[in-house]
Amino acid sequence: MFTIQTARIFIVIHVLLSVICVFIILSGKTSLRKEQIIPMLLLPLFGPFMALVIEFLNVLGEQGNRPIDLEHLDTSKDILWKALKSYHEKGDIVPLEEAILINDVKTRRKFMLETLYDDPMKYWDVIMLAKNNPDVETSHYATTTIAYVQKQFQVSMQELAVSVEKNPDDVEILNKYLGTMKKYLESGLLEEHLLRNLRIVYGKNLDKKLIKVKNDKFALVEKVRNSIELREYTNAYEVSGLLVSYWPEDEQSWIEAVRVCIVGGDNKILKERLLEMQTRKINWTQAGKEQMAPWLQGAIL
Repeated sequence: MFTIQTARIFIVIHVLLSVICVFIILSGKTSLRKEQIIPMLLLPLFGPFMALVIEFLNVLGEQGNRPIDLEHLDTSKDILWKALKSYHEKGDIVPLEEAILINDVKTRRKFMLETLYDDPMKYWDVIMLAKNNPDVETSHYATTTIAYVQKQFQVSMQELAVSVEKNPDDVEILNKYLGTMKKYLESGLLEEHLLRNLRIVYGKNLDKKLIKVKNDKFALVEKVRNSIELREYTNAYEVSGLLVSYWPEDEQSWIEAVRVCIVGGDNKILKERLLEMQTRKINWTQAGKEQMAPWLQGAIL
């Protein structure tokens, strides 16, 4: 007969199995989803028992065939990263922007993992957004990728800094060093004080480049923008003047010159630049015209 003692045993077993199932589901290491917890709890004994059976069958079916989670990788060993990248190159890759928006957790994790191995910098803005995703594994994928990229930047810059010191006359190595620093500065990975320190180093190396090639356009434009970020406006004015003198017909020279005046708050120099621009024959693109239109209203560009 079904006695009170038997009922108590069933209740105890149901509670124990339910606790196990809830723990597994909340850990995120299962194909079961959080919304399945309530139906499972409402079916005495049968609910948690079937949940465990389903999870057991899923584990058996996926054993040896499951994708490796990024957080389990040792990113200090590049061979692992390359091997996994090669493995995930097969098949179509869904754009990361779409993968983040997919509601199904398992599908989103799969597509995001595949896309991250494609080229992290290509989807950098989305990866930075994904680190705050409510799904634990998705945020872990993004966070681990960010840590990997940051380490790659640091190692690369250290190696290039040594190379620049050993080969002070090699402009190509200096260009690589400047290019890597520029990407790191624009990555959003650096805290304010570290960002400023790197900008100072970046400025010094831009000076090295300009000593070797005084009319290097890239170095001059970057020097202007970097000086603005460091609030070294006097230096920015001087370098923007060099841009205008070297390339008086190039719209970028004038755009940078006006940028310095606006950010630096020097209305006098700004008026002088705008008047001078109207007397010059400048090769404007449509984008350049639109950018300068508010400052040159009424002028014919």
